[in-house]
Amino acid sequence: MRVREVLDQMSAYKFDKARFFAECEAVYKTYPTDVSAMEDILNRRLAAQPDASSMRKKVWVYEVAAAHAAVHIFPASPFYAELDTGRERNSITTSFPPQPGLHCWLMKQYPAFTESFLSWREHYEAHGVLNGCMFMDASHHYANCETVVEKGFAGIQAETRARLKASDLSAHERDFLTCMDEVCEQVCRIADRFAQQAARMAALPEYAGDEQNLRRIAQTACRIPRQPAQTFYEALCAIWFTREICNALDGFGFAVIGHIDRLLGPFYTRDVKAGRLTPEEAQEMVDCFVSMTDARWDLSQELPGGTNADLVIGGCDRDGSIVCNDVTTMVINSFRKYRFANPKLQCRISARHPAAYFKQVGELAALGLNVLSVFNDDVIIRANEAQGKKPEDCRLYLAGGCQEILVDHEVNSRAYTYLNLVQMLNGSLFPERWNEVFARDGFRFESACEAEDFETFYRIVMRNYQREIDFLAARYSKFGSNWKTINPSLLLSATHPSCIRKAKDVSEGGAEYNTDSFAVSGTGTVIDSLLAIRQAVYLDKIVTMDGLRRALQENFENDELLRQYLLHKAPKFCRDSEATAFGARVMRDFAARLSGQPNSRGGRFEASLFAFYSYSWFKDATCATADGRKRGTPLSRGVNPSESTAGVDIAALLDAQRQLDYTQFPGGAVIYMDIPLTTGGIAPEVFASVMRLFCENGGSIMDFNVVDVPTLLDAQKHPENHKNIVFRVCGYSALFHSLPRQMQDEVIARTQR
Repeated sequence: MRVREVLDQMSAYKFDKARFFAECEAVYKTYPTDVSAMEDILNRRLAAQPDASSMRKKVWVYEVAAAHAAVHIFPASPFYAELDTGRERNSITTSFPPQPGLHCWLMKQYPAFTESFLSWREHYEAHGVLNGCMFMDASHHYANCETVVEKGFAGIQAETRARLKASDLSAHERDFLTCMDEVCEQVCRIADRFAQQAARMAALPEYAGDEQNLRRIAQTACRIPRQPAQTFYEALCAIWFTREICNALDGFGFAVIGHIDRLLGPFYTRDVKAGRLTPEEAQEMVDCFVSMTDARWDLSQELPGGTNADLVIGGCDRDGSIVCNDVTTMVINSFRKYRFANPKLQCRISARHPAAYFKQVGELAALGLNVLSVFNDDVIIRANEAQGKKPEDCRLYLAGGCQEILVDHEVNSRAYTYLNLVQMLNGSLFPERWNEVFARDGFRFESACEAEDFETFYRIVMRNYQREIDFLAARYSKFGSNWKTINPSLLLSATHPSCIRKAKDVSEGGAEYNTDSFAVSGTGTVIDSLLAIRQAVYLDKIVTMDGLRRALQENFENDELLRQYLLHKAPKFCRDSEATAFGARVMRDFAARLSGQPNSRGGRFEASLFAFYSYSWFKDATCATADGRKRGTPLSRGVNPSESTAGVDIAALLDAQRQLDYTQFPGGAVIYMDIPLTTGGIAPEVFASVMRLFCENGGSIMDFNVVDVPTLLDAQKHPENHKNIVFRVCGYSALFHSLPRQMQDEVIARTQR
């Protein structure tokens, strides 16, 4: 009997969440394990071949792991990918500065680079100029699983070997292709080890009740991911295996699991029609698939960055046809039934999506799951097309970990460092201080304090923004040029067909699109501060520029009347129409200045208005601001107004989107909807209407938080009674009780405008 026939005759899989999580806990509680013996092998190879290329050294990592790393199979799961490479349990999607584990072995050979970068970064971080410990994005990549699903690694190897026959390749290009081919082979050997392990376990009496599932794994792992996927189950296996082995060994974090309903829909339809699969079994498999992020992560620990993992549903396919199918519903059902804190669910919407889809997503919002982000296709696709990217690639965009936009065939860095826009404004207001901070790099600010009118003041401020961003882009590109040396990413490259065509690793620009973005904090604070300066200094003339500067430096200790004026008399972004129109001008000017700078991979920087949690990181290092904010309080989040702005409800936020052009921000622009409502008391149609209006008004990205403030306050006092409350902190979701008290206070305060 053929393997396919055997698999088709196996009994249906049933997901047992409690058992699966217990099996995972038994393994993951032992992490990180000691992998020094494997590292010793690598060190001996390095001593014997010190002049080997970085590509060759990376192959060694895969060879050693394929031969020696422990493989773990969870009998309650039909999926296989857990390779023990010494990673910490809660650090599956980051790697720089170098973390424990084989995936960082090569990076650890370059301590001088790490020390040089961190020393430079820490200086500016100490002054609140920027935050972020990476020289490039180490956390939010996507291993193009679709390539593996369609071709298998055998197909990728065949294309690589055909390319190697070309006569025009340089020695370096030939080395890259040869090494990438070898890495693909090692990945297949790792899969073979899972097949062998599953077969051994199936023969043991203690696994008698799991024999069918273990045989399923044994008979699948010897084919997937080597060969193309043929069934719904095989496609799921290929997706999960590719992503997890990349996380384990490629030296970066692969937050994006994939556009699941688009990828799996055709397989599901074929299998059901052929009688190989029932809708019920497909749902059980999806339930397990979605659960695996929560199963690995220790949710009792503080989550300053969350898991970064995400699933994408909805949107459209390559030709623009709407994606909304049975798999879409299955994914939503999984979240509804099990209330997972992770992965995040990235819901792509457009004006063309059916009402039923909006209602389904609205039902999740109404439950207060707080794992949702909503992405407006009608804006995001156009924004990326405007950058010269192919329409069919833009239609297949993903959301990378938090909300970073990632089009098809793109490798980018959108969340590797966070710039404090407010501190940049302070460089124009207090050049005497900030020129000292930047003296080490020879950068100087032009003073705007002597400007006779607001337009002159504004032009100087924008010139300083342009010069500072250009300076930082050049510096980060210089650091980024080391990526190809300290950690070429051969497996990620194998999933990108353009890397074969170009004969380049992704670290060298092998992807079709190679972009960078600065994440930025304080957009609303800057807009409101500029409005306040215009009103108080230049129009009403209630204070001089010197007087305002003194009040800001003194944290308004002797100027409470001025502070109250700034808070209540100056126009406010998203509340007042004229102020929002001015904000549109500022954002347009930001977009122009955050775009166009070259990076180290032959691409360029693109504008983004994404901030993660940096709005809070910067609060203590940033002096009082002209909008009336005092030192120690958070900056504005995403494209939200200042946190101190009163009178801005959901309707006002949605209405303000009409005046703002987010097609200028291909990296996305995030608005946070914190809705202080008792969960379960609002009809899903209300949330559906909010999403549709957000879409129609031209919004880009929206995060939902539906919170019952009295319940959160009680959860602070009695956390043992509220273990299951999930809160959307920013780009990630976490169990409320796991957050530090300061973070709990901040997220509660933001819902009480």
